[in-house]
Amino acid sequence: MQAPASASHRKPVWVFVVVGISVASVVFVGLGPPGWFLHATVCEVGSVVGNFVILSPGALVNLPDGGGVSFTANYGSWNYSFTSGSLTIGSVPIPPQGAGIGEYVSPPQAGIFADYADFNWTFYHAINVTKAGSASDPCTQPYVAVRGFPATNCESPFTTIPIANNSTDALEPHAWNGTTGQYNFDGTQCGLRAPGTYVSFDSSFHSNGTGVVGPVHWDLCGVTGFHPLQLDGLAQLPVTVVVPFAGGHITATGYLEWISNPLPGVHLPTVGYQVPGGWNWTLAPVGPAGSPINPDTPLPSLIAFVRSAC
Repeated sequence: MQAPASASHRKPVWVFVVVGISVASVVFVGLGPPGWFLHATVCEVGSVVGNFVILSPGALVNLPDGGGVSFTANYGSWNYSFTSGSLTIGSVPIPPQGAGIGEYVSPPQAGIFADYADFNWTFYHAINVTKAGSASDPCTQPYVAVRGFPATNCESPFTTIPIANNSTDALEPHAWNGTTGQYNFDGTQCGLRAPGTYVSFDSSFHSNGTGVVGPVHWDLCGVTGFHPLQLDGLAQLPVTVVVPFAGGHITATGYLEWISNPLPGVHLPTVGYQVPGGWNWTLAPVGPAGSPINPDTPLPSLIAFVRSAC
């Protein structure tokens, strides 16, 4: 019978077992807890709430009293964008080459130069989802919306929505749902819209604005003729789409926006105003702006006008 191994012979076996267990422990600790800590809440598109037909503006431009406005857009470039936390849908698409269009208007009074059409809209729930390896950015509004194609043959030509006092944009409307009747290109009247289904837009002068988005003055006293005021880059108007739901109303807030880029590598002014001299004009941006308006440089967003005597 063979004699038992000596203690010196058993030592290598014991050392091997200890080292193996230590390596396994290190791997377990390294892969376990850190993955658990990286979970965060983000916002994503949820289920469909409903489909709605809404008379919606395709384009909105402010008109200065006594002056004119020209704008350059692209077919399909006017769009609605909605953001809820980390979720953004409906961003401005890249226009196709050669699709630039331009308009110039010089109406007898100030107001909103707009076109409207019946569009299909789809509302979605915005839901919070937990994911690993993400930074937290939860939903900031419960619904988002997507504007689809026109629903019916009811599209107005560009028309001026007038205001009572044409020296100031402070009195211009914030919402227009077409219940007064809207006419098609052929002169026929479109049907009335469902009550409570409309797009509210904010393009008015903010008289109490302060800081980098506060109103600024453009002194054209003592001068004659017309003076240019140019808007460049992304144009944005805050909008809220309101629809009836479950005996009440739900909303999605975002921007109506467009950018003028008809050719690859070519960037044109989005809007150009011609403002008459002899007045003191107060201007205000609508939507986000990085700095106060300087009439000598391209503007950051759509603006509103208030005319006052020198």
